[in-house]
Amino acid sequence: MAKRNNGVEKMKRFRFSDLVRGTYSPMMRFSLLSVSLVLASALSVSAAVPQWQKAFPGHSYSAIEIIATMPALAVIIMLLLSNWVAKYMKPKRTVIVGLMISGLFGMIPLVATNYYVVLLSRFCFGIGLGLINGLAVSLIGTFFEGKLKNRLMGYRSGFEMLGNAICSYIAGALLVDYGWHSSFLVYAIAFPVAILFYYFVPEPKEEPKMEVDKRSPRLNPDVIFWTMLLAAYQVTYVGATVRLSSFIEHANLGTIAQSAMIISIAPFFGLMGGILFGNALATFRKFMLPLALIATGLSQLVVGMAHGFFTAALGMFLITMLDTMVVTYILNVASEISPKGTLNVTTSILLIGSNIGIFLAPIVLGGINQVFSSDSPRLAFWVSGIALLVMGAIGIYDLLFIRHKLFR
Repeated sequence: MAKRNNGVEKMKRFRFSDLVRGTYSPMMRFSLLSVSLVLASALSVSAAVPQWQKAFPGHSYSAIEIIATMPALAVIIMLLLSNWVAKYMKPKRTVIVGLMISGLFGMIPLVATNYYVVLLSRFCFGIGLGLINGLAVSLIGTFFEGKLKNRLMGYRSGFEMLGNAICSYIAGALLVDYGWHSSFLVYAIAFPVAILFYYFVPEPKEEPKMEVDKRSPRLNPDVIFWTMLLAAYQVTYVGATVRLSSFIEHANLGTIAQSAMIISIAPFFGLMGGILFGNALATFRKFMLPLALIATGLSQLVVGMAHGFFTAALGMFLITMLDTMVVTYILNVASEISPKGTLNVTTSILLIGSNIGIFLAPIVLGGINQVFSSDSPRLAFWVSGIALLVMGAIGIYDLLFIRHKLFR
C-alpha cells in the first residue's frame, strides 16, 4: 500500500511540477494539443454515405447525409451555451467529459441498426465536440504566452488536420474491410486523448478566455456579412466532402476504397493550405479571399467535369487546401470587424455560422437536386462551383469599384 501511495504522489508531483506559465513539459503540450485530434473527426466517416443509403432505404439521400453533418448542430448549441458551461464546470473536467461523451456516443453506430438511433448518437457525439471546441483554443492562451503561444496555436491547427487525416484513413480502412458499422470505431481515439489530458494537463489557475464574452453587443453589418459568407462557403465544402463517394461510385470513376483514400489524403492538403496562408496573404492582400473563392469554384468544376479518378482526386485536394485558407482568412478578419472588447463574441458568431453551413449542407444540396429534378451527385459540384465563381467575382468588383469594404 505504501508503494502504491508513493507512486500516486510521484504522479501528482510530475503533473504539477512545472506550473510556471509557459514552462510546461513537452508531454503536457502534446496532451493539450492532442485534444484537437478529435475536433475535426466528425466528417471522417463520410465515405460510408453510399452504404448508409443502402442500410436505410426508407430515407431520402439528404436525410442520409445529415448523419455525417448532425454533430455540427450540437456544436452550434454548445457554442451558444459555452458561457454557462465555462461558469459552472472547471475547464479540465469540461474537456475530459467532452472527450468521454465524444468517444462513447461516437461508437454507438457500431451496434446501432436504426436510423434515428444513429442520428441521435451523432448529435450526442457533437455535444462532446462542442464542450471541447472553445477550450482547445483558449487553454493554449491560458497556459502559454508570446511566441510560444503563437507557435502552439499553429501546431493546434496542424493537429486538427492530422487528426482528420488519421481518422479518415482508419475509418476508410475499416469501412472497406468490415463494413460501415466498423468505421465508427475510429472515435475510440477520444479515450486515450482523455487519459493523456487527465494525467498531464493541470487545472489552470486562471479562467481561460472562452469563445463567448460576457457582453452582448449589437451585431454590426460586417459580422452578419462574414458569418453568412462563411456559412455559404462551408455548404459548398461539406457538400463536396459528403457527395464525393457517391459521385465517384455513380460516375464509375472508382471504388469506395478509392473514395476513402481521397478523403483521408485530402486533410494533408488542408495542412499545406495553412502553411501557405501567410505567403498567400502577403502576396494577394485584400484580393486573396475573392481569388481563393474563384479558385475553389474552379476546383469544384474540375470534380464536376471529371471523367477520371485522378482528376476528381486532384479537384478534391485543391478544394480542401483552399478551404483551410478561406476559413483562416475569415476568422482572421474577426479582429478587424469586432467592436472594441468583443472579439470573442465575434469569433463565436463566426464559428456558429460555420457550423450552420456544415449542418445545412445536405439540406441545401437536396433542395438543389429537387429544383433541377436530378439525383446526380455531379450536380452538387457544378452548382457549388458556379456559386463560388459568382461570389469571387462580386468580391473583386466590390474591391475595385464599389469599395464598400465588405471584402477586406
